[in-house]
Amino acid sequence: MPNKKKRKLSTFTSIFLAASLALCLATRMYAQPDDSRQTIEQYAEQYTQCESTGKRLNLANDFFTFLYKIDYIDEPIVFPADSHIDSVDVNVLYYIAEWHYNQGDYQAAADYCTEATRHMGVVDDVSKSDVYGLLGAAYFRQSAYDKAVEALNRSYELDKKTGDIDRMSSTLNSIASVFVAAGKPQEAEKYVQEAIAANSLTENLNRRAVLFGTASELYRSMNDNEQSLDYARKALETERQLGDSARIGVRLSQLASAQLSCSKIAEARRSLSEAIPLLHSSGNLHSWGICQNQMGDILASEGKNDEAAACYLDAAMLFLKQGDMYNELHAREGLYKVTKDTSPNEAMLHQERAKQLKDSIYQNETTEALAKYNAIYYNDILQKENERIVQRNHTFLAAAAVSFAVLLVIIVLAVIYTYRRHKRKVKNYEQSISSLQDQSAELTRQFQNVVADTMLIPEGLTDEDRQFLEKLAQVINIESEKGNTDIETIVQKMHISTLSLRRHLSKTLNVTPKAYIIQVRMQKAKYLLQNYRDMNIAEVAYKCGYQQVPNFSRAFTNYYGITPTEVRNERMRK
Repeated sequence: MPNKKKRKLSTFTSIFLAASLALCLATRMYAQPDDSRQTIEQYAEQYTQCESTGKRLNLANDFFTFLYKIDYIDEPIVFPADSHIDSVDVNVLYYIAEWHYNQGDYQAAADYCTEATRHMGVVDDVSKSDVYGLLGAAYFRQSAYDKAVEALNRSYELDKKTGDIDRMSSTLNSIASVFVAAGKPQEAEKYVQEAIAANSLTENLNRRAVLFGTASELYRSMNDNEQSLDYARKALETERQLGDSARIGVRLSQLASAQLSCSKIAEARRSLSEAIPLLHSSGNLHSWGICQNQMGDILASEGKNDEAAACYLDAAMLFLKQGDMYNELHAREGLYKVTKDTSPNEAMLHQERAKQLKDSIYQNETTEALAKYNAIYYNDILQKENERIVQRNHTFLAAAAVSFAVLLVIIVLAVIYTYRRHKRKVKNYEQSISSLQDQSAELTRQFQNVVADTMLIPEGLTDEDRQFLEKLAQVINIESEKGNTDIETIVQKMHISTLSLRRHLSKTLNVTPKAYIIQVRMQKAKYLLQNYRDMNIAEVAYKCGYQQVPNFSRAFTNYYGITPTEVRNERMRK
């Protein structure tokens, strides 16, 4: 079997957990043009219907030549004439299955993997394991959890035969993720524990820290807060041995969550105080924003509303920029609580934004019940306010009935008071808006080199992979503003080789460097068009590394199927 195939297959199981959580994004980014899709489907049909060994070998070589031509694989794969047909079949069927998987056709992926299992006579155990790993992933995406676990268990048994403990611990973690998705954290527990036990036999501290962090989150979901806290501490201790400040910040954030669950407020505050600057300096802004929300909760519980408001506002502006509705909602609700007494106009703005977020979340079927509860909660607040206004009106009418003369005096005084109060409200409102705008502008300048759409960095990756992708996205973003969009410049700034970059992106997102650079630039362009109306299209093009507007417009239209002007006009109509 060609070396390329061995490398390609052996990476799949190790990234199953990340791929399963980020698949929708990866599918969009790696979708092939219609002509490529048709060609691959034709190869698949011809190959599966061909009975001649010699013709299948020729078809296989033609198939992999085409995959290399469209940048689906990083290097050519050629089968010599004496290749065993089982090895050829498994390679071809695996890649066809993987292609369907990346297109979101999980049933077809499962069918081709199943067919590949019928041709495993002389295939090595690593390749067998990867076929079963892909089969498990396809079943997982279809919520066929029983079949997914069965396939992954077969992958695990093959990993045990190879003696690769790292693969074993990774596959066990993948099995655990299936049980968590199926709502069975108790079942997931034994696999996480077995993964930790397997990892303890290796020197892979990076994976060990991740596994401890996974265990902490698992036990917190099971309300076993003390166990969660214990694993969070172990994850941090392991990470400190490695000395990576960015990853230490993530572990401190996990530790703070566990400490808060155990009502260890002072300890959580110390953890967050250490984590926040580490996460900010490393560029892990998403985790930084979550920590800001947590710190805001602690300060609010201590009655330090001004300090809490500053934390919540930082988080709100960040999550607004990222489009993270859930975490922005947390920040807006916090801002409402800490400003409603001292700055009612500002509180009103945050309350209104929170209601908008709830309405958006409500449309998502998976969170309907939560959004319904929150909508009722805010309706109750408004109803109580209305009741108080009505009560005041009744009191006023009762007093008016006492004496017409008194009524005139009250009216005159009320008019004067209302006028002055209205002027104060208008002034306070304008000051609040101005303050929010100034803070928003400051944060925009502060984070101007961060890619706007963080969905480029999917949830569920290991911390090491997440940090690599965040740094890569930042480098692409910064260099594109200088007009440097070639792969050579990017790898030079990342201090890695082109081959390493290709392998890392293939492992984490299943895309080529060229495709990912285009994705970052296009996402940034769309964000600027939608959110910065004062920036003309030429400025947007320049910000994304295009010197000529026609070139930018053509690339944008090819990517999104809509022109930059149409995106801008659609946003303005909204």
